[in-house]
Amino acid sequence: MSFSVENDVAPLIDKFERLLGLSFKVFLMTSFTVMLLGIYIANLLFGNYSLSVLQKLRVHERVLTQEIEILKENNADLHKKYLEWQDAH
Repeated sequence: MSFSVENDVAPLIDKFERLLGLSFKVFLMTSFTVMLLGIYIANLLFGNYSLSVLQKLRVHERVLTQEIEILKENNADLHKKYLEWQDAH
């Protein structure tokens, strides 16, 4: 029993092409392109450089900015107390 592409697979590809209305090569390239695009979008949504990571970093940046402002105020108060202490002596 031998396997030949022309006798065994070609009729199936022809039937497939008639069913889809486009060539098998176009179907394969389109499918491959859609899969690559899907992988790319999934990586954008769930990968190391995803939207959720960006949002977490923005929240972290806001928290750090607020912390910096609080520390600046504390520093100014301590500096004022230090200068008042220096003037007293």
